[in-house]
Amino acid sequence: MLVDLLEGLDASRTLQTVVRGPAVVSEGDYLAGRHVSAEVITLGGLRRSIGVIDEARSLFALVRTLRRLRPDVVHTHMAKAGVLGRLAAVLARVPARVHTFHGHLLHGYFSAPVTRLFVVIERLLGRLTTFALVVGESTRCDLLAARIVRPDDSAAILPPAKPVRSHDKRAAREQLGLAPHGVIVGFVGRLTGIKRPDKFVAIAEAIPEARFAIVGNGPLAEEVRAKTAALPNMTMLDFNDDVSLVLGALDVVVLTSDNEGVPLSLIEAASAGVPVVTADVGSVREIVADSVTGFVVSGHQPMTDAVLRLVRDASLRDSMGRAAMSHIKTCCSLRAYLEAHESLYLRLVARKAGRESGR
Repeated sequence: MLVDLLEGLDASRTLQTVVRGPAVVSEGDYLAGRHVSAEVITLGGLRRSIGVIDEARSLFALVRTLRRLRPDVVHTHMAKAGVLGRLAAVLARVPARVHTFHGHLLHGYFSAPVTRLFVVIERLLGRLTTFALVVGESTRCDLLAARIVRPDDSAAILPPAKPVRSHDKRAAREQLGLAPHGVIVGFVGRLTGIKRPDKFVAIAEAIPEARFAIVGNGPLAEEVRAKTAALPNMTMLDFNDDVSLVLGALDVVVLTSDNEGVPLSLIEAASAGVPVVTADVGSVREIVADSVTGFVVSGHQPMTDAVLRLVRDASLRDSMGRAAMSHIKTCCSLRAYLEAHESLYLRLVARKAGRESGR
């Protein structure tokens, strides 16, 4: 989503600078090898892990960076960067602070006391936020109910769908080391607790007639590898930044998460013409037309049954894949995504100019 803004917004109207932490080696550097018309600043302390001293240093470095850049708008993404970025923007006296919620941590991540603490922190941060963008209307409704975002200063937005380069299926499988024939069902994403790779493994155990592939890395990688070692129909692949190659090798994509916003993996699958079976979480119904472009289900057995139905019906996979490509272009328009951001930025800058002229 960030790269879409860097590549899509008119550089003559919107000057962008990216401030980020170091890339996770196992997940690749998404900006590496991409030409973007923006300065990219990497701060070593901005990592996923949390430590009081590191966070204090990161906050100081962010404030110093923002004071040098003097931006009109600071736009933060993700939870930790959202906390430090918005605090730094206030301390650096940046007039407009935008935060994008790509999901939320209201359930499935922490214990009840920790979740309540998170809500309190996000409500306080909300007072420092000029405008909140939320990936998906369903997710926005959850945040409105929790009083984390405000009705008048927030809006839902869907990630943009871009064409995915097509691949010859057999050639893609050969390059990835997958079986050349048969139906392959894939899990594509980080191997973390909230993504529930264990549910995907259970589906593979229940459907021995198909092959299954897990593509990704994360803290649960070794645990999942140990569980799947005895499964003859399961293959584990490391993270691959060529999404088109991965999707070109798969026949079905499954999302088993307990919590999501709008999963990019499902948008990418639809763009590649791959039908999906997904848990009914977050805003997935805003991008997946149930029983048309895939199946949206609740519970282990319905998910297993839906996967089995697609495994056994090639014509259904084909029709759903074609429908998915058409549907995702409509609901996840790149032009609408870029126009929404540019309009918001210009509106916030105009608001600042209006305040200054009224002094």
